[in-house]
Amino acid sequence: MMSSSGNTIVPLKTCPAGQGDGTEQRQRGRQKVHDEATLKARVVETAFSTFQKHSYNGTTMALVAKNAGISKRTLYELFPSKIELFAELAIRHRANLLDVPAARHAATLEDALKAVFKVDQSDEKHLQQAAEMRLFYVEAVANEELGVLLRRHCGSELHDVVTAWVEEEVAKGRIVTQSSRDTAKYLLDVLIAARLFRPKTPDVITGLSDIRTYLNHTIQLILNGLLPR
Repeated sequence: MMSSSGNTIVPLKTCPAGQGDGTEQRQRGRQKVHDEATLKARVVETAFSTFQKHSYNGTTMALVAKNAGISKRTLYELFPSKIELFAELAIRHRANLLDVPAARHAATLEDALKAVFKVDQSDEKHLQQAAEMRLFYVEAVANEELGVLLRRHCGSELHDVVTAWVEEEVAKGRIVTQSSRDTAKYLLDVLIAARLFRPKTPDVITGLSDIRTYLNHTIQLILNGLLPR
């Protein structure tokens, strides 16, 4: 195209919306992060079922990759070693056990206890957590390295989280205790560890309540004690 002065005019190239301004790259970046998080979650879920079936020592990274439908290279990019994969399973398990933010909005201590320990979650989630705890219990006994890892992620760190919540409740005047750490340990024993060896069906132990009813009864005992009032 020629201008009136005789100079050649080169038309500017236009880009479709979202291109050329960095938007497309940002979208691809967000998609990649999302896809990786989804893939990690799927791999951890697959690893759990594989560890459950074959034990930690009987499981190889190659087997996890095969069961997850990915290459070993992809698996090692996500988790550089088997123990790091197992650690991720433990970390996710710990995170799924409690809901402290929900408890902070509870109107009463009873509601707060139900919220923080996820009493009203589905039977499926209760059973999943119990299955994970059984796996951890067995592997902690069989493998010293895993025992150290699990005591950190599902022992001391979990206890620290509950202790901090107890101290918040003490500050609100809703809990009275001589030791926040002892109280946290007690709550973990009766509201978390109690799920470890519970049967999958109530009729295995005659008259035993379902898990949610059982935990609600436990909370009533915590709040009201055993002595008649």
